[in-house]
Amino acid sequence: MSTLCIIQARMSSTRLPGKVLKEINGKPMLFYCLERLKESKTLDKVVVATSDHKDDDVIADFCQKEKVDCFRGSLEDVLSRYAECAKKYPEYDTIVRVTSDCPLIDPKVVDKVVSNFLKEKMDYVSNVLEETFPDGIDIEAFSRKALLASDKEALLHSEREHVTLYIRNNPKFKKLNIKNKVNMSKYRLTVDNPEDFEVISFLIENYGYKLTFEEYCKHLDKHPEIMEKNSKIERNAGLKKSLKEDKNSSNS
Repeated sequence: MSTLCIIQARMSSTRLPGKVLKEINGKPMLFYCLERLKESKTLDKVVVATSDHKDDDVIADFCQKEKVDCFRGSLEDVLSRYAECAKKYPEYDTIVRVTSDCPLIDPKVVDKVVSNFLKEKMDYVSNVLEETFPDGIDIEAFSRKALLASDKEALLHSEREHVTLYIRNNPKFKKLNIKNKVNMSKYRLTVDNPEDFEVISFLIENYGYKLTFEEYCKHLDKHPEIMEKNSKIERNAGLKKSLKEDKNSSNS
């Protein structure tokens, strides 16, 4: 069973437009995400999945420059984008989802999630069903079969926008959650807002991009004034917005 990692990326972020190519130390965030994933021992191939919208031409250009495969699909229907990308690589049975706004994604956590997925023979394994890892260290592994079934069956806007929501909510899929030994969900190592970008820039500029997530969190503990910058930002704000739109649509 070969493993394909699909990184979703787009320029049209509502809270911080163009964030995936915003530079830290002269390199865009997407560069750091890709470099971190190269250290994984369980990923056989990494592909960036962006949209076919003109705004995302720059992401395709970056991938070409970095010699990374780039797939282009629907802007809004991200589930469809993932499914069509997976179809382009039929030799891979295990799909791993990573988002490009996580430049400090931890390869050891990737390997832990993927290893458990392969060992336990589940449809879906992640560390997000119960959040005990920092925001920005989110890893999801699922079967090609579950992804294609989701694409065929999912109807809600939220399920099309958020790739694994249909799998997570459907009892027919076998699921497993990986917990961290200590609950570190209060830390934010993701980039949704300008304040997040300030925090990640501080960490990379001062400590590089090759530490474990625990080491980055220790550095934040030593600099509470930095950690405070994004400590009030709500986790999963985009998902909550989508679920609200589902509700409003059903009431109209």
